[in-house]
Amino acid sequence: MKIRKIEWRNFSSYGNKKQTLAFNENASLVQIVGENGAGKSTISQVIAFALYGKVDGKKLGEIPNRINGHAWVYIEFENNGKIITVERGLEPSLFSLSIDGIPYDQAGSGNVQNYLIDDLIGIPYYVFNNTISLSINDFKSFIKMSPQDKRAIVDKIFGFHILNQMRETLKNETKRIKEKLDTLNGNLASTIRGLEKSNSEMETLIARMEEESADESVKLNESLESFKKLQNLHSIRVESFKLDESSLKNLFIESNNSLIQNGADISELERRLKLYESEKCPTCEGSLDGEFHEHLKSALMADKETKKWELAEIELTIGDLESKESDLLKIKSEIMEKGRKIEDRIRDILFQLKQLSDKKKGAQIESLKKIVDAFETDRDKFNEEIFRTNEKNSWIKTLDGILGEKGVKQMAIKTILPSLNSEIMDLLSLLHLEYQVIFDEEFKATICHMGMEIPISTLSTGEMKKVDFVVLIAIMKLMKLKFSSVNLLFLDELFSSVDPDGVASILRILQKNSREMGLNIFVVNHAPMPHEIFDYKLDIKKTNNFSSINVEEF
Repeated sequence: MKIRKIEWRNFSSYGNKKQTLAFNENASLVQIVGENGAGKSTISQVIAFALYGKVDGKKLGEIPNRINGHAWVYIEFENNGKIITVERGLEPSLFSLSIDGIPYDQAGSGNVQNYLIDDLIGIPYYVFNNTISLSINDFKSFIKMSPQDKRAIVDKIFGFHILNQMRETLKNETKRIKEKLDTLNGNLASTIRGLEKSNSEMETLIARMEEESADESVKLNESLESFKKLQNLHSIRVESFKLDESSLKNLFIESNNSLIQNGADISELERRLKLYESEKCPTCEGSLDGEFHEHLKSALMADKETKKWELAEIELTIGDLESKESDLLKIKSEIMEKGRKIEDRIRDILFQLKQLSDKKKGAQIESLKKIVDAFETDRDKFNEEIFRTNEKNSWIKTLDGILGEKGVKQMAIKTILPSLNSEIMDLLSLLHLEYQVIFDEEFKATICHMGMEIPISTLSTGEMKKVDFVVLIAIMKLMKLKFSSVNLLFLDELFSSVDPDGVASILRILQKNSREMGLNIFVVNHAPMPHEIFDYKLDIKKTNNFSSINVEEF
């Protein structure tokens, strides 16, 4: 989202005269000065209302000018090569969206607004208010934010919200699978009860036949009993095999996770080693060929070789596991074949027992056998479906783990954090703050002074404001990687409680980052600041109850 122009009238303290503010195609640093109530902060409110249809801390009825009413705003911005214009008004209500000059309308303003935010702006309102347009006195300090608020901003900046949507889909699928498993297990339990009852009736009938055919029946039943015991032993072996199979699967998952982590560690070491190729620090352009850096480079190379050795060990382990998996598949085939032979033999014995009875008894057994066979078919069918459903459920759980906080996200954050923490350290140094601010993988900040961790509450108001500023600039740099076309940073009352040296340092940082990130940075202040560091000054005055803007280029 690259803002090109905003226009407004009858917005808060501004009157019916249309105000126009065109954004510089190149980066610029702009100071906005004026007395309290002159309408300095209104500029950011105009942008927020034009894009999102709302303003923090204001009801819609409080937006129009108290004398004239009829608030109106217009914004023009560029996104993916398209020119988007939005026009809004209050008293009367107005909302229109055009893309490359073609009006967009899709069944109601709610749908249009959602499309505007999700597909054209791409930045939620809470992210806009805490990174792009903010009042230093009112915004939520990123360091002091709750983990949930931090995660919401980080997820959106780096696209993790897509993973969250995928996890939500998996969650719904897991719920559906659970319901299916409950139904299948219920059907299986009913089938097993029917099978047990039919088997019991058949065994009772066979017992009567044994009395009539004693010798032959005894031998057959002894054989039947032996095979049933063998079947029980086989069942025990099957359960043992399942445990071995599950254990191997868990080892596969652990080894693959280790492989991914090791690869990420090697990539990070290679990134750090690459800094030494130019033999100059990319930040301060200092030489990197000193004894300290040679020692550090050697340590990094040693770590890389160790990681490569560990990677080779993991790959060997995975190869060994694959070999074991192949062996297990052979054993599984043998177990299943043996199980089928045992069941076939039991059926054969039962068939021979049936032959011992007269036609009437044979017909009775045959009838029961058909019932038993039907139950067994249903049982096997339910067991097979339960097995496949459990396998799918297991796969979904594994995928959920990969998409979760400890999976892909954690790997991505591990890659991001060194750059973020390094940028924060460099900016703190430029502000002459003898603190270290380090974010961990949960984006929890640790603040140290002279090597010792200190509570955040021990920082003065001015120091906290400087730290918040540093973190904001570092996050904006990361944000520009995801939203490269963003060209606005609005800072309201940035310098309250900041000492003169801090003001000068912050201005230099803003000037530098305005150029580097291609940002139009607006700095709101009560009093004029040194004009030589700024490109423009917006002098806002209120005359006869109406505000107006005078633009001065330096």
